[in-house]
Amino acid sequence: MNLVPIIFSLSVCYIFIFCNFLSNIYILLILKIIMPKRKTILPKASSARILTKAGAQRVSADAAESLTIHLENIAHGIGIEAVKIARHSGRKTVQKSDIELAVKR
Repeated sequence: MNLVPIIFSLSVCYIFIFCNFLSNIYILLILKIIMPKRKTILPKASSARILTKAGAQRVSADAAESLTIHLENIAHGIGIEAVKIARHSGRKTVQKSDIELAVKR
C-alpha cells in the first residue's frame, strides 16, 4: 500500500482548511474596518420613538443621535450619583432606591 497519495491528500485538505480559516479572518478584519463603531450605547431608534411619542411627525437621524447622546450624558450622571449613594450605604450593588435618590438630587 502506497502512503504517499494518502499523505498528499491529507496535506491538501489541511492546506484548504488553513486557507479557508485565513480567508475568514481576512473577511472579519475587512468587516471590522468597514463597519463603523457605535458612538452610543442606547439605540437611536429608541430616541426617535420618544420624539414621535412627544408629537414629532418625522425625526431626522441627526436629531435622534443628538437626543441619544444627551440622554446618555444624563443617565451617566445619575449612575455616578447612584454608585456614590450605594457605596455610602456600604453596598456594592446599586438598587432602585439609589437611582431614585440620585434623580432627586
